[in-house]
Amino acid sequence: MIRVKIYRFSKILSKVFIGFGIVILLLGIFTVIKSMTSEFNTEFLSGDWNAVLNIIQGIVFITLGTLNLTKGKYFIEWNDSQLRFLLPDTKQLEKIEFSEIKSVNIKLFEIELQCDNRKHTLDLNNLEDEDLKKIKAKFKRFKKSLELA
Repeated sequence: MIRVKIYRFSKILSKVFIGFGIVILLLGIFTVIKSMTSEFNTEFLSGDWNAVLNIIQGIVFITLGTLNLTKGKYFIEWNDSQLRFLLPDTKQLEKIEFSEIKSVNIKLFEIELQCDNRKHTLDLNNLEDEDLKKIKAKFKRFKKSLELA
């Protein structure tokens, strides 16, 4: 099976973001606790607000890393007889036999597949150039074979 990932993110970089976020978050929490046990300096530029900003920054880093890891699961794959895809729109694995497809409409960043019972739309906006060309070439060949039959 040929598989194309919809989003390309480095898993290692995402895990580094999460780890860095946890460290900054813990540093912020400990600094806020230390500041609360003593007197919290409420002056904005020279006070203890950096600890609060560290907590916010840690949460942002953890969120970005987690979102990147979850986006890595989306794909489009195919072999000689079947097309499988998991897209962010549906969030469900869908399988289509090529024999079920009646027509193919190829647009700039979208491929519409008309099957026996319903219409499927593959949104290709987030693909890299070479992956987009690979998928479009596959469906152009398939469209030609449909027209010849």
